[in-house]
Amino acid sequence: MWQEIIYPVAFVLLVLLPAPLLGNYIYRVFEGKIRWLAPVERATLACCGTDGREQDWKSYALSLLAFNGAGFGLLFLILMAQGLLPLNPQQLPGLSWQLAFNTAVSFMTNTNWQAYSGEASLSYFSQMVGLTTQNFVSAGTGAAVAIALFRGIARQQTINLGNFWQDLVRFCLYVLLPIALIMALVLVWQGVPQSLSAYLPFHGVEGQEQLLPLGPAASQIAIKQLGSNGGGFFGINSAHPFENPTALSNWLEMVALLTIAAAMVFTLGRYVKDMAHSRAILGAMTLMLVLGLFVSLSQELKPDHALAQLTTDASNMTGNWEGKESRFGPVLSSIWEVATTAASNGAVNAMHDSFTPLGGMVGMINMLLGEVIFGGVGSGIYGMMLFVLLTVFLCGLMVGRTPTYLGKRLGITEMKWVVASMLVMPVGVLVIGGVTLLMPDASTIIGHDGPHGLSRLIYAYASAAGNNGSAFAGFAAGDNWQCIAIGLAMLLGRFGYIIPVLAIAGQLARAPRQETSEGDFPISGLLFVTLLIITVLLIGGLSFLPVLALGPVAEHLSLIGGAFG
Repeated sequence: MWQEIIYPVAFVLLVLLPAPLLGNYIYRVFEGKIRWLAPVERATLACCGTDGREQDWKSYALSLLAFNGAGFGLLFLILMAQGLLPLNPQQLPGLSWQLAFNTAVSFMTNTNWQAYSGEASLSYFSQMVGLTTQNFVSAGTGAAVAIALFRGIARQQTINLGNFWQDLVRFCLYVLLPIALIMALVLVWQGVPQSLSAYLPFHGVEGQEQLLPLGPAASQIAIKQLGSNGGGFFGINSAHPFENPTALSNWLEMVALLTIAAAMVFTLGRYVKDMAHSRAILGAMTLMLVLGLFVSLSQELKPDHALAQLTTDASNMTGNWEGKESRFGPVLSSIWEVATTAASNGAVNAMHDSFTPLGGMVGMINMLLGEVIFGGVGSGIYGMMLFVLLTVFLCGLMVGRTPTYLGKRLGITEMKWVVASMLVMPVGVLVIGGVTLLMPDASTIIGHDGPHGLSRLIYAYASAAGNNGSAFAGFAAGDNWQCIAIGLAMLLGRFGYIIPVLAIAGQLARAPRQETSEGDFPISGLLFVTLLIITVLLIGGLSFLPVLALGPVAEHLSLIGGAFG
C-alpha cells in the first residue's frame, strides 16, 4: 500500500526539485555565459558555416528545415546501405525504403517510432552514427525553437531571434552531452552493455542454441531518455533487462524522462523575468500529470475483471500484472506510462496494450492534448505556450479588453498561427489515421476487432502526430502503407508546430512592449492555472471525445458488463 503513495510522490519531487537550477543553467548556456568548451563550440560552428549572426524567424526556420532535411537524408542512406557499412558484426542487410523512410523521419522528428526490432534489424553503425546522433540533434532542435520563442516574448521592436546553429550546438555541447555521458556511465555500472563485440552464442535452458545480443546500448539509452526520444536499442525497449537492469536504472531513466522539460519552464521565467508565471505553468503541468498518475494507478491496481471470478480472496487481487515486468509491477509501470506519454518520449518498461482500458487511455490523452504536460525537450514548453497565448486571448476578450501577454498585444496574426497549430493533432490522428480504416486490410493492420482495435489505431497515430513513439502491441507498424502514413503524421506533428511557433516568435519580437496595468489578465496564481488547464482539456481534447468514447471507454464498459452481467 505504501508504494502506491510514496513512489508517485517521490517521482514528482525528483523531477521538480532540480528544475530551477537546471533551468537557470540552460538560460546561461543559451546566453553564452557558459563557455568552458568554447574552442569546440567555435570549431563546430565553423564547420556549420555560420558566424553566429542573429537571424529573423524566417531565416531561423530555413536553417532548421535545411539541417533537419540533411539529417533525414543522411540517416535514410545509412539505413538503406547498412549492409555495406562497417560495425555490422551480424551482417544485417539494409532496410526497405519504406521502413528506412519511416525510421529516418521518426528519429529526425524526435519521435523514435520503431517499426522494427533494434537487435534484429540495425547494425551498430546505424544505431550509433545514425540514431544516437539524431537523438542529440532532434532534442537540440526542439530546445532551440523554444528559446527562439522565449526571446521573441522577451525582446521588443527587433526581428532577431538568435542563431539556430549556435543555439543547437550550445544545447548539445553544454547540456545534453555532459549529462548523457554521466548517465551512460551510471547505466554501464548498473549492467547495461556498451560493447562493439558480436552477439554471443549460448545454449538455452532447453539446450537450444541462441544468440545473446550486445552492442553500444548505454550511450543510446542515456540520450533517448534525456532528449525525450525513447527509441530503444532492443526491441522491447526499457522492459529489456539489458536496457533497464536494476531498480536504480529504472528510477534514473524514469526521472530523466521529464527532467529537462521541467527545467525549461524555469528557463522561460529567466527570459521573461517573471518566475511566478513559470511556476504557474509548471503548476498546471504538474496538476495534469498528478491527475493522470491517479487515474492510471487506480485502474492498474484493481483486479482484472476477467480474473476476478477465479478467487474470493481479496488479498490475492494485487492489480493488473498482465504485460508488466515482474521487477517493476503495476505501480512503477503506471508511473512510467504516464511519464513517458506526458514527456513525448515513448520509452516503455511495460506493454501499454495490456493496461486496463482506462489506464491505457491516460497515455492516449496525454498525447492527444499535444504533448504539453511537460512534453518533449523544448517542444513541451512551446506547445504549452500556444495554450497560454490562447488562454490569455480568450480571457481578454471575455472581459472586453485588448488581450496582452507580458506587455505584448495579441492580435489576429498571432491567433491565426495558434489556431493553425491546434489543427495538427486532429488532422494527424483523425484524418491520416482514419485513412487506415478505409484500407481493405485494415483489420489485419490493426490486429483486433471492436473498441480495442480502435484504441490501437488512435494510440498509434496520436503517438506519431504527438512525436511520442510508443504504441499498443499488435499494430502492424511495419506495413508499407503504415510506414508512409505514420511518417507523414510524424512530419506534420513536428513541423506543424515549429513553423507557427517561430512565426509567433517573430511577430512578438517586432511588437513594442506596453506597461502592464491592473486590468491585464493575471498570468500567475490559481485563476490562471485553472483557466489554462481548462483550455488545454477543452481545446486540446474536445476533438477526440467521440473516438475515446468508442474506444477505451466502450471497452471498459464491456469488461464491466462481462464481469457482472
